[in-house]
Amino acid sequence: MDKQRIDHLLRSIWTAQEKGDTHLESIQQEYNSDDLEAVLAILQEKGLIKKSGNIITLTPAGYHRAEEIIRRYRLAERLFADLFDVSPTDYEYLACNFEHILSPEVTDSVCTFLGHPRVCPHNNPIPRGKCCINYINDVEPLVQPLVNVPVGSEVKIVYMLPGHQKRWRKLHQLGVFPGNTLRLVQRKPSYVLEVGGTTIALDREICEGIFVKRLNQT
Repeated sequence: MDKQRIDHLLRSIWTAQEKGDTHLESIQQEYNSDDLEAVLAILQEKGLIKKSGNIITLTPAGYHRAEEIIRRYRLAERLFADLFDVSPTDYEYLACNFEHILSPEVTDSVCTFLGHPRVCPHNNPIPRGKCCINYINDVEPLVQPLVNVPVGSEVKIVYMLPGHQKRWRKLHQLGVFPGNTLRLVQRKPSYVLEVGGTTIALDREICEGIFVKRLNQT
């Protein structure tokens, strides 16, 4: 039980740090449990955090362990969301439990199967693993950039990389948004997509940020 509480708190500290606030109050909001002080004491004893007044920071050892936890958790979220179409409430709960049983080898296998996703379903970054740096696609990933699928493929948009928000809002109006389906009609001179009854043309840069899952694969 101590390991699960430690992992949960390290994940909470990492998340608070991503938001730019590692005050004790902010970490408590992320952690949402009454045993915060007790688990903080364990982390400090293990050399995983430093406390300076009301500010909590991760030590190098704590950062490394938290990074591994975040990677497992967010990959588990992607797995349940993308493969099983589980609702956000359910996949967060499942990922919270699943992260504790993933070995490094299984974590890399999940990452490879999902196409080395860059962000979780909430568009938070997933720390990269060794498998993301040097890998060979022996099998087609479940989720991949739109630019990688064959012409004629019908796909479901799984996620879109954050950034270019004004551009994404315009695409949303055209039906290009996570959860919707489309068909890739052509690649050159531009990417032509069929969305519902509408045909639109996009440049490669945009399509590289659209990650999809192929439908009716054989």
